[in-house]
Amino acid sequence: MLDGEVPEEVETVWGFAVPTMPNGRRKWPEALRAMAVERIEAGANVREIAEEIGAHQSLVAVWVKNARPVDAAPTFFEVLPPTTAKPGRNARSNPAVADDAASCRIRIGDADIAIPPGYPAAHLTEILRAVRASQ
Repeated sequence: MLDGEVPEEVETVWGFAVPTMPNGRRKWPEALRAMAVERIEAGANVREIAEEIGAHQSLVAVWVKNARPVDAAPTFFEVLPPTTAKPGRNARSNPAVADDAASCRIRIGDADIAIPPGYPAAHLTEILRAVRASQ
């Protein structure tokens, strides 16, 4: 092994050699991990795969989690109101909204969404998800 430890025992799982170290931990080959993840993504149950290869269910679940691509977009981002108007733009871009009415405008890509006061947050969440998905 590259870390200098000599395995106490080596067993074969799905045609791969899985060494067991003196501390009792097994070194699972990357190819075996990938095969387990593929089978789970194809519809197999995490528990069934874990039992079949002799691993703990939570370890196999971690393999599946780590195999998923990392989402490049943040799951949360803070929206702050502008402190000053951009040069060349009117401070009031929607003349239909009254001066005394509090409102919020969100721009995502080409979408410009005006949210009136008291708008249901759950519905707004659905709208924002749909807009982000269409981008």
